[in-house]
Amino acid sequence: MTEPKPAAGPPSRSGVRRFGDRYQDLIAWSAAMRVIQRGSPFDQLGIEVNGTGNVDDVILRSCRGRHHYIQVKWTTRPADVVDNEYLTNMPKNGKSVLQKFYASWKLLLRRDDQPPIMELVTNRSLDRADPLLSLIDGRSDLLNPAARDASPASPAGQRINEWALHLECDRDDVLAMLDSLLFKTGLTVSGEEDRAQTLMLANGLLGDADALARGISAVTDWVLDGRRVLSSDDITKEVERMRLHADDPRAVLLVQAINRDPHPDDATIALDWVDLYEGDSPSTRRCPRDPGDWATMSHDIDRAVSSITAQGFTDIVVRGAMRQATFFTVGARLAQVTGTTISYVQHGTPWPSNAPRVPVPAPEVSITTVDAGHELAVAVGMAVNPTLAVTRFINAVNLPVQILLTLMPAEGAHDQSVAGPGEAVAYAQALRNAVREQLESTSADRVHLFLAGPGGLALLLGHRWNRVAPTVVYEDLGPGRGYVAAFTVAA
Repeated sequence: MTEPKPAAGPPSRSGVRRFGDRYQDLIAWSAAMRVIQRGSPFDQLGIEVNGTGNVDDVILRSCRGRHHYIQVKWTTRPADVVDNEYLTNMPKNGKSVLQKFYASWKLLLRRDDQPPIMELVTNRSLDRADPLLSLIDGRSDLLNPAARDASPASPAGQRINEWALHLECDRDDVLAMLDSLLFKTGLTVSGEEDRAQTLMLANGLLGDADALARGISAVTDWVLDGRRVLSSDDITKEVERMRLHADDPRAVLLVQAINRDPHPDDATIALDWVDLYEGDSPSTRRCPRDPGDWATMSHDIDRAVSSITAQGFTDIVVRGAMRQATFFTVGARLAQVTGTTISYVQHGTPWPSNAPRVPVPAPEVSITTVDAGHELAVAVGMAVNPTLAVTRFINAVNLPVQILLTLMPAEGAHDQSVAGPGEAVAYAQALRNAVREQLESTSADRVHLFLAGPGGLALLLGHRWNRVAPTVVYEDLGPGRGYVAAFTVAA
């Protein structure tokens, strides 16, 4: 069912902008980008549309499936969490958050052709100690089926009973509502900005900070002007008016290695390896529990690249939480020599592989003699000098290495050594060329590669890693813990 455009009237918000409003407008701009994305299931964007209950902040209407109703909740206090108190607290003369979702769910069930998908979108973190909320599945953001499987006598089951009393409904009604309620928590401004920029690049638009700011301002104008419903054509016209078009549409390859992305549906192809890793947080996930899973992940990358290529894409935006070896390998499988162009949003700035190079000083080269074989080890130290740690590892595991070649910025390693995309392209070229030159003199038939620097640089380096010997790329296990062989790149 298509939402009719509401009658014109005065805007619902004043011209005084709050940061929470900007957060909502950012979410709405990303939603607008989803509507015009190639192959999108959505054909209409709604913003604060009447008649949808309390889930009216952002609405994505589907042309062939369930509609998404997004309620955005911003807090200025980072310590605030989504817990039972937050969901059930009854303000004076008002309804609790949970009551609002339940009333909206019942309203939309009567009105729409299919059950709604409701989303609680917030920068609040989730209370992982709550017996029920701790069961939210990180892959789906849903409480079900875990809530349905909880026995009534269990702590989670008792919480469901409490919610039923709070909502004055049956337990089965609570469980049915939870089939439709997604908890998207801990969504930071920077993370949502990166998402919006990725979607802009995927649509062939400019994706820099200025273009994003113009997009968010457009949403603000729509709201203040009382413009509540926009079709795909409407959004496309707005994009053209703002002159945001830059290129053809791109594919989005999402690699969820050490943490899950809150918006996997944005991607053309999404890989999810989080459950393969040891550790219960991104900072502790460094290698899979089973060493054989490196091969599984390598195969997944190959299949993803083949699928994207089969869809006719030659420009790909890479997104996701991963470590150095994974960045490098993804870049290598999307090699420049295949005619592919790749991009990555590095701390709010798109780094495309075809960015005009900005000259950088030649990397500083140092050689450590090992004499344990005829292969070449390479340590790229853009953020830190890894020579000592890599040398210890080579000796500890008896790698058949003749020398260790360390490459660092001329001014020394630090966390701001790569200033932007042009410098990243130049460094990728210079680092690869330095390895090529060393191979001319050592004639090694294998390279062992260790990386320390920005993920975007590792991606672009892998992308240009041609005419180099077959390369084993290593993942850092943390200070004092050495490295592990992760992927092999046939260059």
